[in-house]
Amino acid sequence: MSKAEAKFLGFVRVEKLVQLMVRVHGDSMWPTLKDGQIVNANSDVEPIVGDIAVVKHPLKKAILIKRIKQISFDEIFIEGDNPDPLGSEDSHNFGPVSTSSIIAIIRHEYPL
Repeated sequence: MSKAEAKFLGFVRVEKLVQLMVRVHGDSMWPTLKDGQIVNANSDVEPIVGDIAVVKHPLKKAILIKRIKQISFDEIFIEGDNPDPLGSEDSHNFGPVSTSSIIAIIRHEYPL
C-alpha cells in the first residue's frame, strides 16, 4: 500500500524508533561516560546485568543513565559508575525501578 493510499484510508504509517542519541549530563557515570558525551542507545534490546540503561526517574520528571546491577522479576537495581558514594542518585536513594521505566540500553560507550 502506498503512502497516498494509506492516508486516504485513514492509516498512518508508524515506525518504532530503535536507535537514540543520548547526551550525558553530570558525572554519575564517570569514568565510563563523561559529562557532555553523546552515545548511542537502543530501545529494542532486552536488558541484562551490566548494561547501561536510560531510565525514567521513579520520583521526578527526569531521565537517568545508570548501570544495571541486578534484575529481579519486573524491577532493576541501578547504580552510577562514579566511585564517590555521593556522586550518583540511583537505587541506593530510591530503591529498585520498574523495568517498564527503561527507555533504552547503551551497550557501546563510544563517543559519536
